[in-house]
Amino acid sequence: MNKKVICLGNINLDLIMKKSGPRKGAPLFQARLGGSTTNTAVLLRALGVPVAFVSAASPDFLGSSLIALLRNKKIDTSRVLREKTFKTPLAFASINRKGDSSYAFYDPVCPHFASAASLLPDELLRNARVFHIGSFFSYADATHELVLECVKKAKRRGLLVTYDPNWRKNRIGDTKTARKRIRAILPYVDILKLSEHDALGMTGQRSLDKAIGGINSIFRGEMFVTRGEKGSFCLNGKEKISCPAFKVKVIDTIGAGDAFTAGLIYRYLSRGKEVFLNDRKEDLVFASAVSALVCTHEGATDGLKGVEQVRDFLERHCERSSRSNLIL
Repeated sequence: MNKKVICLGNINLDLIMKKSGPRKGAPLFQARLGGSTTNTAVLLRALGVPVAFVSAASPDFLGSSLIALLRNKKIDTSRVLREKTFKTPLAFASINRKGDSSYAFYDPVCPHFASAASLLPDELLRNARVFHIGSFFSYADATHELVLECVKKAKRRGLLVTYDPNWRKNRIGDTKTARKRIRAILPYVDILKLSEHDALGMTGQRSLDKAIGGINSIFRGEMFVTRGEKGSFCLNGKEKISCPAFKVKVIDTIGAGDAFTAGLIYRYLSRGKEVFLNDRKEDLVFASAVSALVCTHEGATDGLKGVEQVRDFLERHCERSSRSNLIL
């Protein structure tokens, strides 16, 4: 597949707390490459999609090691800026007995940097089909204006814009401002991927129906909503198309939503826009399979080995009559 995806977002260092450390009562942390958009980029690459990553990284050994990991995944990092004043964001994760994850974030204050013109040159956009954004990077104080500028430029150049806001309340100081910044992005988005938590957080509503209604008042693209073990759904006009979650042994849920997004983007690129829009049920099933595979391993990306693995999974879990449109 030669249809490149451009991903714009944070590059985090994820520190996942293990059950026990070398000393009794002392936690042990496993360090991994992380960040919502970063995870989606790595997962897309595992599916065989060329990816260019746009971001900033610290000039120290942490930034260098994270960039090296992206390069080892064959991701284009030529547009990752090395800023002297930029510090690597840290995300601490704790996994409960069910495999669900909770987070504590440490985001260093960074200055405004770069511009859409320098980060998204015309030659990069010419070779791309999809522009993906997400996470705190899209509504943080230092980066929200840059993200909106980049989204508008990508949209003008005819790229499909996908967005996963990845709402994390404990990472946000001013929720009112964050919601306003997300609303400014939505009119330019073609595919919006949300968790139920995202929908409630970014609208301030207490019920999912009211949250979806509020989003639909300003959003005109395709909306896909994940609900963990309750499955997922998309909205086709007034019609709601639902898909149950695959039943797998969950090790942890880190990266599950990012994997779902990668599955949607892969379906769009491999099937084409018209088929993608006409086969929303199959889109949900394929994305759910990618997400389920990620949940069967530790970390956000190790569970996905490639497209053949997804095909084998669907062969085992789907009825024969429904496989033809799923197994690509």
